[in-house]
Amino acid sequence: MSMFTSIQQSIHKAYVKTVEKVTPTLSTSKFLDEGVLTPEEFVQAGDLLTHMCPTWTWESGDPSRNVNFLPKEKQFLLTRNVPCYSRVKSLENESRASISDILQLEGEDDEEWVAPKSGNPDGVIEQDLQKDMSGLKVSQSNNTTTTTTTKPTTIDNTKPTSDDDDEDEDGDIPDMEDFQDDNLVEDDPSTLKSNQQTNNNNNNNNNSNNNVSLESSTGNANSNSSVGDDDNILRTRTYDISITYDKYYQTPRVWLFGYDENRKPLKPEEIFEDISEDHAHKTVTIDSHPHLGISFAYIHPCRHASVMKKLITKQSENGKEPRVDQYLFLFLKFISVVIPTIEYDFTLEFDT
Repeated sequence: MSMFTSIQQSIHKAYVKTVEKVTPTLSTSKFLDEGVLTPEEFVQAGDLLTHMCPTWTWESGDPSRNVNFLPKEKQFLLTRNVPCYSRVKSLENESRASISDILQLEGEDDEEWVAPKSGNPDGVIEQDLQKDMSGLKVSQSNNTTTTTTTKPTTIDNTKPTSDDDDEDEDGDIPDMEDFQDDNLVEDDPSTLKSNQQTNNNNNNNNNSNNNVSLESSTGNANSNSSVGDDDNILRTRTYDISITYDKYYQTPRVWLFGYDENRKPLKPEEIFEDISEDHAHKTVTIDSHPHLGISFAYIHPCRHASVMKKLITKQSENGKEPRVDQYLFLFLKFISVVIPTIEYDFTLEFDT
C-alpha cells in the first residue's frame, strides 16, 4: 500500500467518524429502495442468522464501546474457528470448473462484483475424465497383474501390429486371485499399525490409572510431543469473523481475525493471502474493531448497499419477495466473493 493511499484512508476515516457523531440513526426502512438497514432491521436479520446457523452468536463486546442504538447484548455477530483450507491463489487452478455471475453496479462503469457458482462449463469435467482414462493400462505377467496410469502417447499407425497384441487385447479378464501380496502398499505413512495402536491403548490405560493429573499439568508438552510425521489430524488456518452495524453506510461490516495452523495470530500480509486478489489492499484494510479494540482486517462497506440493492432487485424480477430478515444470508453470499476460501456458515440457500 502506497503512502498516498494510506493518507487518503486516514483522512476518510476521520471524516466518517465526524459525520457519524452528527448524523441521526436511520429509523425509516430503505431496504427495498437502497439496500440498507436500520439498526432494528440489523437485529432482526441477526436473530434469524443465529437461529438458522448456531455457529453465529450475538456478542456484547467491551461495555465501554457499546453503541446506544443497538441492544447491549446484541452489539455484533461472531462466528469462531472458521476453517480456511487453502490460499486464494490455489483457486486459479480450478477456475475452469466454475462459472461467474458479474453484478454491474448502477452508475459505476468500472465497478463490478463477481459471484462464483459451481458448474461444469462445456463438459470440462467429462473431457478431463476421458483424458485420464485414456492413460489407464493393464499389464499382465506370469504371477501378477499391475494397473498403471501413463501419459497418453502418439501411436505410429505405420508400425504393424502383431497377432500377439491382438490376443492380449481379446484375452480373458484377469482373476482377482492373481493379485499377490507384494502389490499391496506396505508402508503407508497414514496407516496406524495394529501393534502400535495396541501399545498406545495399553499405555494410555496405564497412565490414566496411575496418575490422572499428569495430563493437566503437562498438557502443552504432551500436545507438542504427540505431533509427529504420521499425525493424521488436518491442521489448517482458522478465522474469527464478526459482523457489525455501520452507522455511516447503514449496512453490515465484516471483520476478520485469522490464526495459523498452530493457533498463532496471522500477520496482515498473511491475511491478505486469503483475500481475493481483486479486493486485497483495495476493499480490505486493517483497523481497530469498534467493539473489541483489537486490530482486525475488515471489508470496506462502501459498495455493500449498491450490491445488495442489485441482488434484491434480481430477486423481485424473478418473482421472489425479498425479506429483510433474510438480509444477512444474501449479504454473506456475496461477501464470499472477497473471502472465497473461508468456509463460514450461511446455510439458507438463495436463488437470485
